[in-house]
Amino acid sequence: MKLIKRTALYFQDDRSDKIYEVDLCQSGENLYSVNFRYGRRGANLKEGTKTDTAVPLAQAEKVFDKLVAEKVKKGYLEVLSDAPSAPDAAAELPRAETRQQAILNNIAIGGSPKWPLERAIWRAGELKIAEAGRGLIALIGTGEPLRDYCIAWSLGWCGGEGAVEALTRLDRDAATAEFVARIAFEGLLKLADEEGRSHLRSSIIELLPAQLRELVENGSAEEFSTALKVELDTEDSSRFAVLDRLYQIDSRFVRSALLDILKTAPLKPNYFKQIRHIFKMAEYRRDAEVFAILARRFEDEKAMYRSNKYGVRIPGDDYVSLRNSDWEYNNKTNEYKEVKTNELLNEMQSPNTRIAYSSNTREYLLRRVWRTLKQLGEAGDADYANMAVSILLQYVDSDAEAVLQSTYYQWNTSNWTRFESGTAAWDIFAGYLTLNRILYENSPRYAYFTNSQAWRC
Repeated sequence: MKLIKRTALYFQDDRSDKIYEVDLCQSGENLYSVNFRYGRRGANLKEGTKTDTAVPLAQAEKVFDKLVAEKVKKGYLEVLSDAPSAPDAAAELPRAETRQQAILNNIAIGGSPKWPLERAIWRAGELKIAEAGRGLIALIGTGEPLRDYCIAWSLGWCGGEGAVEALTRLDRDAATAEFVARIAFEGLLKLADEEGRSHLRSSIIELLPAQLRELVENGSAEEFSTALKVELDTEDSSRFAVLDRLYQIDSRFVRSALLDILKTAPLKPNYFKQIRHIFKMAEYRRDAEVFAILARRFEDEKAMYRSNKYGVRIPGDDYVSLRNSDWEYNNKTNEYKEVKTNELLNEMQSPNTRIAYSSNTREYLLRRVWRTLKQLGEAGDADYANMAVSILLQYVDSDAEAVLQSTYYQWNTSNWTRFESGTAAWDIFAGYLTLNRILYENSPRYAYFTNSQAWRC
């Protein structure tokens, strides 16, 4: 059987790294077959055929082209065609090169069913792919605000021609969603030189309340801290937005006052919204000090309320509960029907919400802390050590708890006696999840068990 033509394709995203080869082979005089091989890169490939019996060349070419087109439609990218002398071309490409090209192509085609565009945009930023900049800029305004958020986030890491101008437009356009403008500003800080950062921070100082603005420019750290506490001694939720601006300014004594608040402010309305914003900004800046302070607080402080899709009771109120749906009786059909009320959803989105920091939110933030550290470590990023050490330094000897031990037994049903089947122990810091992940994630001696919410040895 003679190989006439081969097309090698690959598919790569965060979870997959696959190759697919399609061969057009001559098996006789004017008789051809279309065969394929597929599997994970580096593994033994599985084989198959699209032509149970040999067919004429024109028919075989149609089958060949159709199969290649189907794979491309599913997100596969062509590596090499018409190359019978290089059967392992796809396997020989460096992994980093194919990964980067897969991301760039996915952005260029607007995403695929298996790999949404927003994920590819975000991944380009994580890998700092400078070549992605132009494609990212072209996508601004083409989707929901979340897409623009992902683009702004990635442009700050990718940079490139036009990135500063694009981020500036997002930051200054009044039509830009507030959360998009906030990350666009962070991207500008990341790309600016020292003079540019000073100019950006001066523009934020102008937005402060008059007394705070005066103290930022001419006051002392003690005076500023006192004035900030007075500013926040209110039930007006809109005044707490000043915390975001102070972190954007981040001058020496502004930071000192802000750190005091981040260490002590309750994770409740009206503080929590801004604390969450600052956590994400600190993550983006790789601000190890702020990131570690908040990571420890999320670890220590229980949620304000437990998430429930049916509804929740307002903490501290025995009589008021919020529901997303209710049941109404239909006299005509003699049946109960679920009716959407969205009370809980509306409360959560209200600027004067009475609830914050649910159990789901707390669990998400704890996962996010570890995900950030894990990605930095796996990428060999120098910031990993600084971020991880800052979290470890949040713990001291006095945080230790009592050692717990447990013995497990099983029954021997033949004589109805029990025997010891195993033991388990929880060390003095077993309940601190992030601490133990940093120290023992790859340890054969320690393991995390979700049912106990602790690390066991």
